[in-house]
Amino acid sequence: MLIALIIGLVYSCQEINKPIINESVNDTIIDFRFSPPIKLDSMSVQYRIRNEIFNWPEYTAFTDGFESLTKLNPEGNLVFIEELELKLKTLSKSRFPKKLDLPDIKSRLKVVQTMLMQSRYHSKNKNWKELDVSLQNLYLSYNSFINRIKSINEEINLFGDEINLSSSNK
Repeated sequence: MLIALIIGLVYSCQEINKPIINESVNDTIIDFRFSPPIKLDSMSVQYRIRNEIFNWPEYTAFTDGFESLTKLNPEGNLVFIEELELKLKTLSKSRFPKKLDLPDIKSRLKVVQTMLMQSRYHSKNKNWKELDVSLQNLYLSYNSFINRIKSINEEINLFGDEINLSSSNK
């Protein structure tokens, strides 16, 4: 019994050799360079006030979050993409200003939502090349959304509310 105790004590005091883990797993973006983000279109505060968009807090929260997304390291943007998805969902359920409550605007917002979901998928799965492409498409769809809001406001400013009323009756 004493011999078994001594042998057990000797073996328990030996250094355990851990297997060497290959640390060169390609789990980072070191090998990949993301494209610079496309410049986002924006609306000044004066423009939003003049066109009755300023008092739409869901829109402001969404655009602020979106502009922040372009400044982040794409490798670590999953949390921000998910937060932006929540803001977009809140925006799409919000009460749109009367002149912007149009299928044109809502459909472009749906495209942004689709591109955001695609970006989340690629970010979550660390598909960096695909994430780069989907982020560029996301920025383009966002710009399309913003530019359509601007063009509708320009049409209304040029032609009055008849444009808005005639397009919503179709």
